[in-house]
Amino acid sequence: MSKSPSPDQQRSIYSDSQLMEFNEETGMDDAESTMGSVANFLEQLHANMSSPLEKELITAQLLGVARRRKDARALIGSHAQAMPLFISILRNGTPLAKFNVASTLSFLCKDEDLRLKVLLGGCIPPLLAVLIYESTDARKAAAEAIYEVSSGGLSDDHVGMKIFVTEGVVPTLWNQLHPQNKEDKVVEGFITGALRNLCGDKDVYWKATLEAGGVDIIGGLLSSDNSVSQSNATSLLARLMLAFSDSIPKVIDSGAVKALLRLIGQENDISVRASAADALEALSSKSTMAKKAIVNADGVPILIGAIVAPSTECMRGDGGRALQEHATRALANIYGGMSSLILYLGELSHSPHLAAPVGDIIGALAYTL
Repeated sequence: MSKSPSPDQQRSIYSDSQLMEFNEETGMDDAESTMGSVANFLEQLHANMSSPLEKELITAQLLGVARRRKDARALIGSHAQAMPLFISILRNGTPLAKFNVASTLSFLCKDEDLRLKVLLGGCIPPLLAVLIYESTDARKAAAEAIYEVSSGGLSDDHVGMKIFVTEGVVPTLWNQLHPQNKEDKVVEGFITGALRNLCGDKDVYWKATLEAGGVDIIGGLLSSDNSVSQSNATSLLARLMLAFSDSIPKVIDSGAVKALLRLIGQENDISVRASAADALEALSSKSTMAKKAIVNADGVPILIGAIVAPSTECMRGDGGRALQEHATRALANIYGGMSSLILYLGELSHSPHLAAPVGDIIGALAYTL
């Protein structure tokens, strides 16, 4: 591993205001000057005469252009030398230059066509190397780039699928989440996001996930203090159970049911709550044992509360609707279908032993009707 100064130390060589001046001096007011400036930056890198500090400055300028202008991103992505130069810097540059290049790739990948160019251009292996071996700042940028390059999904992308499989991306990402690695929270969020992009409920990747101790890793992430990681982990757990119902006993034994029910609680981020309800829906759809585990963990009143949460908590947007829908379907799974759930809620509203506040029960009944 390189003993170069950290990105923070190297960043002190020039200030943010200096970088802004460098970017402003490039004259990015029209397409023609943008094209000339991008070509000039890349030619300077290609000439292979730049010092490490100069490479840092040039890559910082490219990053500034890519951050601000979509047309500049297209120019960078279409330049014949861009990807080979970026790969070379990711492999041999200073930590700060690697940070700049990985961040530039993240911006390029926000465009679908450029995402494919990054993927096909061979950037995955050096990004993985940066993710594993470099300083925290460089690793954050590499993790974000890997997340972005995987963000298009792979269901119809056979070439992309082959690249991700060949390069062993998924097992590498799971290994980075192993508790012994004590991953940075920002990096953890991007890694779980990339896994969420790559692992669908019918994908072959889950075999590698199980072999890498995926259930235990996901279980640990459910208790993370990072809401992004929690949301991604619950979605991954749902897909794991849908893909391999044989994993459900291990999921139950890991304590995941109680963890998921805790995540539905009001104090958590709405995306986390909705994803947790999604996981409980998947869990209850596949196993009688899982249904009993949810009931025994006092999950019924929690799910009833989740159904009425958009009204009682004045939620707006897709997150509240997703929470409501997943919680309803989870309860329907537990009680044998929507009709049976309606009958159960109707009887429950008149019971002397209420499983939840009567207002919540009536609200849930109204929603299911």
